[in-house]
Amino acid sequence: MSEMNRAIGERYLPLGSIVVVKGSAKKVLIIGRAVIGTMHGESRYFDYVGCTYPEGLVGDAVLYVNHTDLDEVIQRGYEDEEEERMQRYIKEQVEQLAQSMVNARSNI
Repeated sequence: MSEMNRAIGERYLPLGSIVVVKGSAKKVLIIGRAVIGTMHGESRYFDYVGCTYPEGLVGDAVLYVNHTDLDEVIQRGYEDEEEERMQRYIKEQVEQLAQSMVNARSNI
């Protein structure tokens, strides 16, 4: 889990949130959370996957970012009871992933 998510109480921005990534003026629409993405041929964990706003998803062009990469949250996405359940589910899954990574390292 990223340092920032620990700092914000292990919560993720809701889907549909619009953010600005540090060093960029382009807005990004959050379309996924707690994902494993491939960067430079290597699988890595990312807090978010997004697409440019207002263009949306064009082909397979997505942006993988962590909360620490975010400069500004322009608009939070919709939140309701289902979102609260999803937040708990994501937290559980990320904790399990972190534990399995620790176990894998200790078996090396």
